[in-house]
Amino acid sequence: MLNTLPVQAAVRQPRAIVRIAGTAVDGWIKWSATNNSYFEADTFDLQFAISQLPSSNDANWFSQQSEIFIEVLAGFPSNPDQPTAGELTSLIYGRIDTIEFDPTATVLTLTGRDLTAAFIDKKLTTQYQNQTASAAVTQLAQSHGLSTDQITSTTALIGTYLNKDQVQVQATQSEWDFICWLAREEGFVTYVTAQSLYFGPDQRDSSDPYVIQWDPPTSDQASPSANVRNLSFSRSMTVAKGITVTVRSPSTTSKTATVQSYPSAPKAAQAGKAGPFGNVQTYYYNVEANLTPQQVEARAEKLYSQIVSHAMKFSAELPGDVLMTLSQPIQVKGTGTAFDQTYYARQITRSMSSDEGFAMNVEAQNTTPELEGAQGDQ
Repeated sequence: MLNTLPVQAAVRQPRAIVRIAGTAVDGWIKWSATNNSYFEADTFDLQFAISQLPSSNDANWFSQQSEIFIEVLAGFPSNPDQPTAGELTSLIYGRIDTIEFDPTATVLTLTGRDLTAAFIDKKLTTQYQNQTASAAVTQLAQSHGLSTDQITSTTALIGTYLNKDQVQVQATQSEWDFICWLAREEGFVTYVTAQSLYFGPDQRDSSDPYVIQWDPPTSDQASPSANVRNLSFSRSMTVAKGITVTVRSPSTTSKTATVQSYPSAPKAAQAGKAGPFGNVQTYYYNVEANLTPQQVEARAEKLYSQIVSHAMKFSAELPGDVLMTLSQPIQVKGTGTAFDQTYYARQITRSMSSDEGFAMNVEAQNTTPELEGAQGDQ
């Protein structure tokens, strides 16, 4: 597993470097960097002591800039007294959205997003029907100066799954909405990392999970022990009792709509066993017109997977590290409950300050074990 060294046994001397416009700048009081799940922008929040800023990047300099890029790097360098960027991990690279100047508290606060913001803030101006998804995404990435090395090549033309009604809707959306829509149509995920756009298959690897270990009290130890500071769980009972998704695609040439449900026979209580209160919950969706039965069923299956993935959730606060990633599963062990299972992080927030040191908060989710085989019950 990734985090084999117990937190209590580690000699922790974390360090961080904050780069402003490519140059390391001292004087920060605290910072936080939040990595969100696929299809979302990452965010940052930085606080600087005005008196500690260098003259080349003082409060007056910040007040006159129209665009500023920042990067936050953190980790555990071999020489904590002289940390180098090469030994640290880049947690976020992005553009400042807001500068807050407080001369009474002598604090400068910077907030912003990673380079996903470049796509979010710009409306789509081209239709791209006669291009493949990868060609369109590549063109958009290049227009913002992002690397295209992580864009997976596709073959289908966008026009083959973009009808005329959708074209008008897409033309009013942001570039990021368009890229995310293309990713979902191709069965891909998409996100920005540093200065590169990823557009391709989900690369989550379950072979080497990040383990959260909870050890309950014993006769020799009155208190529980864990490699986390706080840990809590929740379970959606509506989803846990079983759901089905029904999708309807109207027809523009007839009065008959195409309707499909997934799964067609959702899990129910077995004979002689207690079942949940109420019927299986059905979710209804109306989608674009003229889809084939196969396309409607595929859309229902995709929506089903999205809903059940939120059934089991946990949040935890733990000492900060650079090992946990959004693509790495998290294995919870030791609670002696059904919450001991695999989860996938949807949000990881790292922060550092002189008061709290290097800390990390994670929110993760997954389906419940009893729903994992629902697809086979049709």
